[in-house]
Amino acid sequence: MPVLAYLGVVGFVLVALLLVADATLERSSPVIVTSDRIGLPEQWHSDTIQTLTTELAPAPDMTSPAVRVAQPKPEPDILDKIGPAARAARAETSPKNKLITRPMDYRQNRAVDRFSIGGQ
Repeated sequence: MPVLAYLGVVGFVLVALLLVADATLERSSPVIVTSDRIGLPEQWHSDTIQTLTTELAPAPDMTSPAVRVAQPKPEPDILDKIGPAARAARAETSPKNKLITRPMDYRQNRAVDRFSIGGQ
C-alpha cells in the first residue's frame, strides 16, 4: 500500500503545479498560420529560358605541354635490348629443351602431411 500512497501524493503535487502555473502565467492566443491552398504546391518553373546551341567546341591544343606529358610513352622494343649473340643462341635452341615435366610422386609428401586423414 505504500506505493498507492506515493502515487497519490505525486499526482496531487502535479495537479497543484498545473493549477499554480495556470494562475500565474499570462494568457495569450495561439498563433495558427493557415492558407487557402489545398493539395500539392504548384511546380516551380524558372523564369529564364535556357537555349541549347549547336556550336562545336574548339579543337583541343594537342601541342600544349600538359597534353604532351599526359600522352602514353611508346614502350621500347624488348628485342632491341637483347644482344645479337643472345638472339642467335635463342634461335638455335630446340623446342625439346623447353620444360621437362615428370609425374608427381604423392607418396613422398605423406611424411610431411602427418595431420591429414590420409596418413592413418
